Amino acid sequence: MHESAAAVGRAALVTGPADLVELAALLRKEGPTGSSAYLARSVALGPPEHSAATLAELRREGLVEEAADLFHALWSVDAQALPALLAALERSGQSADGQTLLWERASAPASELSELARHLRESGRSGDARHLLRQAAGRPIGEVAAIAAALGEESATELIGELVRMRSASDVGRFAAAVRDSAELYNTLLFAVDGLEEGRARSAFAALRTAGLPTEPVPRPKSKSRQRR
Repeated sequence: MHESAAAVGRAALVTGPADLVELAALLRKEGPTGSSAYLARSVALGPPEHSAATLAELRREGLVEEAADLFHALWSVDAQALPALLAALERSGQSADGQTLLWERASAPASELSELARHLRESGRSGDARHLLRQAAGRPIGEVAAIAAALGEESATELIGELVRMRSASDVGRFAAAVRDSAELYNTLLFAVDGLEEGRARSAFAALRTAGLPTEPVPRPKSKSRQRR
């Protein structure tokens, strides 16, 4: 049984998408039970182009269950490989699946999410990095603070910007309390709040004052400082 599974796994990596889908259909019909799903999942271990092309072919041929198995297996692709997978999905007309993968990965631990954001930026996919961080900004405040601390400066600034635009004034206050020991993150938060429209900025600064938190950053160049509302 183990040898059969290994053979199926090897076939998944060396067989072209059309032939692979034909094999999956045969296994689904004649067994052994579960072998077609195992074949589909094994494709996720191969090159992104192969995974994306096979996923598209499975769907075209109506092998819905096998396509779902492959797609779910792609959720666990490592951070370094994900940008290439997103690009491959786009080229095969499956951009929506790429956005679903990003949505799923937005719930990853802080260190993993930080690594993924870095790889997306390094691959020229800054838009995907923003999408990822926008999703992450909706997580519990303590988690958002941990993510902000793990991110590089550019990504942390985007995450905090998304948070102040999306969340309530009280949430902004709780985030401020969580990052107040990091001057860099706290100042980034203040400048993000200062960039909001008038009413939202006033509410957020009021929440900070109510919590006994400062509303002035560590001194910075005057060109970056505006009078607090």
